[in-house]
Amino acid sequence: MIRFDADQQRWVDRDAETLRARQHTESARQQRRSAKSVLAVLAVCGLAFGAWTLGWKDEPGPPDNRSQVVVPDPAGTSQQDGDQAGAGEEPADTAGPSGPAESSPPDGFEIANDPEGFSLAVPRGWERRTEGREGGAQAVFYEEPGRSSQLQVFWVQDSDPYESLQLAETNAEKNENYDRESLDRIDGGDGPAARLEYTYDSDDHGGTRRVIDHRFEAQDGELYALVAYGPDTDDASREEKARLDTALAFFCPAGMDCGAGGDDGLGGSAGP
Repeated sequence: MIRFDADQQRWVDRDAETLRARQHTESARQQRRSAKSVLAVLAVCGLAFGAWTLGWKDEPGPPDNRSQVVVPDPAGTSQQDGDQAGAGEEPADTAGPSGPAESSPPDGFEIANDPEGFSLAVPRGWERRTEGREGGAQAVFYEEPGRSSQLQVFWVQDSDPYESLQLAETNAEKNENYDRESLDRIDGGDGPAARLEYTYDSDDHGGTRRVIDHRFEAQDGELYALVAYGPDTDDASREEKARLDTALAFFCPAGMDCGAGGDDGLGGSAGP
């Protein structure tokens, strides 16, 4: 209905004005609904992303503080009673190889499927013990009776094997009459690797000790240290290197298919 609007000083169609007002109101409502829908979708996406990121952060990772090196000379614990040192520990399973495709290690060796999550070849009859470390990680030792010669395995958190050994050497240098023989990167293996070899005098062992510290990236992408300790005599040193290389040749993280010869990081030696 058309009438004269004194306030607006013009003729107006009241029905048309009412219709436009309703349309405007409905349009505003629709806009609000759309905005709420968009916000709801964004909120759901945000929650989903938040859950995903929290899940990613909570994925199990390698043990903390793995870059901390157990004291190079384990003689401090070698005087402990064997039963005391191994109390409450799970024995290593030596039933057979779990990773490498080779049927068996050389004579005098057996495959140890270690509870810490890897397998390697160790001399037959050697005993296993562990040393606790910060963050719940374990350093694993395989030792001959009398503990004159040992193999040690632990995880390394550093990103580069060579740099990790440089850090480790600052600790090894504290030993009496420390003498570095070599520190080299190792080329030609399945991943980056490096090796430090040195000697030092040990009162506990009554003579000079030789240490070969080999660090490498394994099939699971983690860095490991495999360290051989023994007396510094010609025959013993040759045997020590042979033990280390055999252990490396059959080293394999649990659940990995390492193929023939394990995942040792062995290869040609390159300079620093």
